[in-house]
Amino acid sequence: MTSTSDVLSIQREGAIATLWLDRPEKRNALSRALWQAIPGALGELAADEEVRAVILAGRGPSFCVGLDLKETGAGADLGDAPSQAVANLRQLDTTTRFQKAVSSLAECPLPVIAVVHGHCLGGGVDLITACDVRLAAADASFGIRETRIGIVADVGTLQRLPRIVSAGQVAELAYTGKDIDAARAEKIGLVNDVYPDFDAAYAAAREMAQEIAANPPLAVRGTKFVLQRNEDLTTEQSLLLNGLYTLTTSLQSNDLREAMKAFLEKRPPNFTGN
Repeated sequence: MTSTSDVLSIQREGAIATLWLDRPEKRNALSRALWQAIPGALGELAADEEVRAVILAGRGPSFCVGLDLKETGAGADLGDAPSQAVANLRQLDTTTRFQKAVSSLAECPLPVIAVVHGHCLGGGVDLITACDVRLAAADASFGIRETRIGIVADVGTLQRLPRIVSAGQVAELAYTGKDIDAARAEKIGLVNDVYPDFDAAYAAAREMAQEIAANPPLAVRGTKFVLQRNEDLTTEQSLLLNGLYTLTTSLQSNDLREAMKAFLEKRPPNFTGN
């Protein structure tokens, strides 16, 4: 099943859903309509009990070249503001909504795998650093381009990239604004693996998503839930949360009983997410 908008499309194949950035003629530049559509699409997928993993990918020659500056460039949100103070508040509101749109990827209860090909610049890096796993085609290039045009990246890269790669790598990329290729991205840990082309990378993402989907859904969601909260908790607090989640959810699930029964009966389990 596929649902489509002018800028974003959802393709469902069994337990796997692909969220396609769908402005190929603009190399998936993040227009207002595109980034505003992302949270709703993720909410739709999270509410679908059949979907167990999400892939984020881009149509056309590039994953995402960043913010659509022609539509949302400096001054685009000022309108007829009666003062600079009001204009500033309007701009801050726009930035906050953009931040929340990107954060919806990190907050999605389902695992999200990004597949990167061609350009992944500026806002594209914001998107992939909010995903759980990143795979790349050999032609992929990555860059925190904001620095080069005189602004500070403000939609999530500076907050999430340091949790993925080392401080020195973050500093180099953020201060210089230079692009790196897929081989360098793999070397520093920005992406898990690099594949010859988009088709191979997308196939690998689907295979990984299928592996995830084969596991008990409550266990996968619970694992992401704990990993998300590790960022804000001490080790002791996280261990307590982990134990409580296991007690109240994992140990009470039908899927745990099914896993034990299937093991004893030497057959594949049939997990229902209950």
